[in-house]
Formats: sequence, structure tokens, C-alpha cells
Amino acid sequence: MSYVVQNWRTDMEIFNEKIVRMIRLYLSGVISEEERQELERWIQESERNRRFFEEMKEEGRFAEEFPEFCRIDMEKGWRRFEQQILPNRWSLWKQVLRYAAVIAVPVAIGLSVWLLNQGEKKGSPVVSEAIEPGQVKAMLVLPGGTTLALKDMKQKEIEVGEGLKATQTSAGLVYDTGIDEKEEKLQYSMLKIPRGGEFHLTLSDGTNIILNSATNLKYPVRFGREERRVYLEGEAYFEVKKDSTRPFCVEIEGMQVQVYGTSFNVNARKGEDVQTILVEGEVGIKLPNSMKEYMLSPGKLAHFDRGTGKVQIKSVNVQQYVAWTKGIFTFEEESLEQIMNTLSLWYDVDVFYQTESVKQLHFSGHLGRYKEIQDILGAITEATGVKFTIKERIIIVTK
Repeated sequence: MSYVVQNWRTDMEIFNEKIVRMIRLYLSGVISEEERQELERWIQESERNRRFFEEMKEEGRFAEEFPEFCRIDMEKGWRRFEQQILPNRWSLWKQVLRYAAVIAVPVAIGLSVWLLNQGEKKGSPVVSEAIEPGQVKAMLVLPGGTTLALKDMKQKEIEVGEGLKATQTSAGLVYDTGIDEKEEKLQYSMLKIPRGGEFHLTLSDGTNIILNSATNLKYPVRFGREERRVYLEGEAYFEVKKDSTRPFCVEIEGMQVQVYGTSFNVNARKGEDVQTILVEGEVGIKLPNSMKEYMLSPGKLAHFDRGTGKVQIKSVNVQQYVAWTKGIFTFEEESLEQIMNTLSLWYDVDVFYQTESVKQLHFSGHLGRYKEIQDILGAITEATGVKFTIKERIIIVTK
């Protein structure tokens, strides 16, 4: 099957459905290696193909602005789009985008973003105040118990322990390097990232950590000679500095992640199961009272069920789980309830459902993490018909 694409700079083109699907997967960051190679071969076949691919990246604005897209309730979403946006547009656009929507909704929305920007955003939620996205902020608890609000601090150098200092930057905190030779007297600090916050931390060994909202991390101001151990509750992305003489370990309630110099993401929010996703390197999952270690290779996810104490390992597209570190929300067939839980932490809002059934609607899409929440909710409304009302910092969801 083929479909027609037309935008405001190029003439009408006809492209194969499979190519469109692979471009969509590429732009979404979920393309497989085999599909990526096939797409690259197609791009290299002709200048026309290469030009089209480049224009899709630029004009679709996926890479720059990550416009909202989804594929839930496709026909209903299209009817709403048709009724609200297209009546005053060219009939050719209506035919092209309707056909493209059936094939690849994200591509259609990427191509139609110009038209959307020209029309009134009738799907936007009713709001009483603008709600901004999260920002860099944290509370630092020093070894002596003193608490500092890092967001509001103007000084660049902070005394974090006896004779120890760290430097505050625009993104986070960088500790001075060094080893504590007296391991029995390790000094611990704790970073508390509130709802609506994120933070970058560089530990004394050079390990880089990005902490998501509603996350706590306890760590030594300086590590000892034998090991490097930190304690996590929440979500964090680690890039561990290699050191064969001092293993790195992330302690989580009910389990631990043994690290062998690597990049990985851990989601260990209180009361939820733990997910460990390996980007590169090698990690092992250890459980209390067990000698067994579950080894992960890149591209693997370990799911720890806190209730049963069991670990399951599967292959995943890691970008789906680490996209938040690059400013993107990535949802793949997630329920509206799961999505709203994620948004509530990042935007520091509460959610109230007037219609319980909407919790089970499923949604897939990539959404810009630094957009105002009204933009994201508007995209969901356009696709599903679910309505949102924002009163102060409470989102009311109705059908």
C-alpha cells in the first residue's frame, strides 16, 4: 500500500506505507535495529528519499519540539480533528491527512502541525491558572542535619562536610573528588527531589546521576576504599564511573543493583514494583537472603515484584525508559491513570476522576516534558474526547 503526502514546501509525493511506518518509528525512538538498517538503505537509494526523510524530521518538528501524537481511539480522534480544525481548510488536506491518519497517526500530526497552529485549540482544558513544568530544584540534607534549598541558593560553593566541599551549577551539584580513608566514619548526605523537580548530581567518584521528581538519594559525601554504596527511593538514571577496586551498589528496599561500570535507569518508587533498565555495561540484581544474582545485558529490563519477591527479565527498547532524561515523556499503550500519575509528579498536581472508567483508556505517544501541562492534556482530549478542568493545582478528569 502507498499513501500521498503533501506539505507546504514540497510537491505531492507518493511513498510506501512500510517506509512511512519506519520513519514514524525512527522519529518516535522505538525503531528496531533491523528496521533502522532497512530505512537507511532506502534513504541512500535516491536524493529524493533523503530529502523527504530530512524534511520529515525538520517540518514534523518531532526532534525539536516533540509535538504530541497518539493512536488511541483513532477514528474518534479523527472525527474530532475533522470537526474542529479542518472545515475551513483545503479539501485536499482533509483527504491526505485522513488517509495518513489510518496509516500512521504520528506522521499525520507531524505534517499537520502547521494547520493546527493556525486554528483555535478547542481541545485545550479549562484552566484557572497556568501550570508550569518541573524545574531544577532539590533539598540537600547535610551530614549534620542542616537542610539547604538548592533551588534558591546563590552561592556556588557549599561546605558539605568536615573539610569537604561541592560546587553548585545551573543543573545540579558536583562533589569534590577523593576517597575517605576512614570508612567507619563515612559522612552521609541526602538529596530530596520534590514533586515538580529534577536534579543532576556528580558524586565524589565521578559518577553522574539524574534524579527524577519525588526521589530521594542517600550517599556518602566521599566513598570509602572498599565499595561505593548509595540508597535510592524514586527514579534515577546512573552513569557509573568505572572502578574495578570499588564496586558500586544501589540499595533499594527489598533488593540491590550491583554495578560493574555502566549506564542504567532505576524506577523504585515507594509502594510500586522496581524496574531496572540497562543501557550499556553490566549490572546484577540481588535479593536479600539469596545467593542468586540476575545478570542484565544492554537492552534488558529486570522487573522486581515487591509482593512475590520474584524477578523477571525481558528485552525492551531502552529509549522508552530513559527518554525522560532527554526532555521527553514516552508512553507505549499506558493507561490514562498511569500517564496522569507520571504527569502529577512532574507538574506537582493532584488528579481527581469524576468518571472512573476513563482510567483504563490506553494512550501511546511522545510528549514534550517541558511543555505546559495544558498542551499535553489538550492532545489527549483531541484524541480521546476525555475532558480536563484545572482548578488551582487539581486536574479534574471527565468523559
